Amino acid sequence: MAPRDENLTRADQVRARRSIEAPRRKPIPQPEKYSKRNAESSARVTVRRADLNMARPNSSAYTQRRRKYYLPTDNSGAEIRIPALPVVKLSWRIASALLAMLAGIGIYMVSSSPAFQVSAINLSGAVRVSAQEILDTVDLEGAQIIDVTPEQIRAKIVAAFPDIDSAQVTVAFPAEVNVAVSERIPAITWYENDSPMFWVDEKGFSFPIRGEASIPLAVYANGEPPRPLGYQTAQESAQADPEAETETAQLPAAPTPSVDPQFVEMVLKLRAVIPAGTPLLYDAENGVGWTDPQGWQVYLGTDPAHIDLKLAEYQVIVADLLERNLQPVLINLEYLHAPYYRLEH
Repeated sequence: MAPRDENLTRADQVRARRSIEAPRRKPIPQPEKYSKRNAESSARVTVRRADLNMARPNSSAYTQRRRKYYLPTDNSGAEIRIPALPVVKLSWRIASALLAMLAGIGIYMVSSSPAFQVSAINLSGAVRVSAQEILDTVDLEGAQIIDVTPEQIRAKIVAAFPDIDSAQVTVAFPAEVNVAVSERIPAITWYENDSPMFWVDEKGFSFPIRGEASIPLAVYANGEPPRPLGYQTAQESAQADPEAETETAQLPAAPTPSVDPQFVEMVLKLRAVIPAGTPLLYDAENGVGWTDPQGWQVYLGTDPAHIDLKLAEYQVIVADLLERNLQPVLINLEYLHAPYYRLEH
């Protein structure tokens, strides 16, 4: 080792020592497997970009992927490449806006275009009620098809025509309305002072006499028929609740039976009992009955219950009166356990 020169600075001493010790350094031997692994690692190249904007898809330098289309030809292995089309991606906001615009355009066209004005009303099922009356009631001429409410039209028809049992209204685009009605089947013809007043069906609904029909029964009465419990006319309902008419102006109330259904049932049961061709009678005091061929009147009330027992009791009373040679003018069996008869004066 060279003698230490005390006149040298510390930096000079460090440099002198490094120049002497450098040749003495030897590489550290490594096993063969580590040498092979280091060689493979050194072949890998990692590139780091300082400009981060180059890796962003939204950058101006980013090229959007295009779809390539090839068309086959008659020659085997030959194809024709057509110009590539870019892949367009729409966000959900843009798609929603386009759908809203299309819907708005469609609604405007349906609500204002003459092509969607009601041009045809197809009516079916009406026999006694004229088609013109129904068309005048619904009043759909010139209306837009989008403004037609089937439920309102149905309720209006049923409320305006008591002889229509039900109605179905459907709308067919672009401008058709289909109306199918079902008329009530008359079961009784109601007479007052020997004049026909109206028809009554099996449910107790009364409706005007239109045209001709084969009615099996006729009831001759001295007044109005018995009403159902709680029955009110349209005028009475309006006076009882004046706000109800305003609240239901958009949707008319459904009609209700105007004749007591029990009375109708009573009349239909007597159809198979009384002699053929014998008209039925109705008296507000005695109920329903008929004139017996022997000259007296029979009344059974208006309750169809125990009608078989009443008829059996009637036969017993008639036999007893004839045996005693009595001629009654009235036999009343309204109450099963309290029948009575009236003799001629």
